[in-house]
Amino acid sequence: MHKIKLNREIDSWGYARYLLEYDLSQVPEGEPVVLEVDSLGGDVMEALSISNMLQERGNITAHIVGFCASAATWLCYACDRVVINDDCAFLIHKCSSYVDAWGMMNSDEIDQLIEKLKSEKKSNEAIDLIIANKYVKHAAGKSDMKSIMKLMHEERWILPSEALELGLVDEVSEDHLLSKTNMAARLHVMNKMSSLPPLPEQFSGQREAVTAAQPAEKSFMQQLKAALTEFFGGAVANLSPISAGTLSTEEEPSTHQIIMNEEFQFINALLGCNHLEETDGHVTLTTADLKQINDRLGEMEALSGQNTTLTTERDTARQDLADATAEIDGISDEVAALSTISEKVAAIKNVLRRAAGSSTENHSQNEGDGHAAVSDPVNRIVQPYRR
Repeated sequence: MHKIKLNREIDSWGYARYLLEYDLSQVPEGEPVVLEVDSLGGDVMEALSISNMLQERGNITAHIVGFCASAATWLCYACDRVVINDDCAFLIHKCSSYVDAWGMMNSDEIDQLIEKLKSEKKSNEAIDLIIANKYVKHAAGKSDMKSIMKLMHEERWILPSEALELGLVDEVSEDHLLSKTNMAARLHVMNKMSSLPPLPEQFSGQREAVTAAQPAEKSFMQQLKAALTEFFGGAVANLSPISAGTLSTEEEPSTHQIIMNEEFQFINALLGCNHLEETDGHVTLTTADLKQINDRLGEMEALSGQNTTLTTERDTARQDLADATAEIDGISDEVAALSTISEKVAAIKNVLRRAAGSSTENHSQNEGDGHAAVSDPVNRIVQPYRR
């Protein structure tokens, strides 16, 4: 038996259809196929094309292994059988179409818009009936048109047991293991469900378990706190946001202790205030405050880069000075024994004044024939060349 996955949005560009068509082409004709469905649905026309393709292929079992909603539900009915895992969910709803009405309109234009919307509404109602008929047909007497239309109007998640009772699926499977890979995929699906109803309560425990097993990403406030602590030290250790859900409807505002905390000296100076308002160990910062702190951190980051450049230049200058001093000390032991650069320079000048051919303030200072003494280190160099 061959398994093929439909675990993506049914996009209007045909990507899901083309990929599924390719996967089916790799299965020898006539061999059974299990279509694993984990999709929130998508484009109605694309789902209809996929449905026709599956029905033409035949010998396919739809196995719902995740959250199956919207167009992904009724394309399953093109398969021979629909099975759902007992930890999954099923959702049917009315179709939607894009409505765009904007700008200034006169009464005639408004009437035209109303007529256009009425026409759009009738088209949606016709599609709803076509889709509802698919559910009723598959239910085989377990659900009628009225109950199906009611479910589509409610637009809620249906548990596997209820889906089986309503005839929306043929079997609930309990013979499976909830793997980490499946749960990771489901969490990805949950993140895209902002426009759909909340999940049934039975799934929240599974979601929390998997979330706890994964490394938690630091929130913006945690990252800000770490950055401020690095720059300013422990003075920002208590920085944390107050969420909208901090105050319970059963609590009185008076139960929260509000104090004017003056210990955040660096942040107070940065924000130009004398204190921060602290409530139960939490400090509230406005967007303007965060921007001001962020700008200051950027300036400090730039200064840090400049300090690094200056430090490098300073170290280079020190090394150049050390190299020059070593060269000077190599002139003589007398120069090397001196401690300061000024003393070393004075000693070198004194040696040069005693060098051969150097003039002196008083010729009597010269020895013998007017040349410097042989003991002088410079004179020893020129001694062999005297005439």
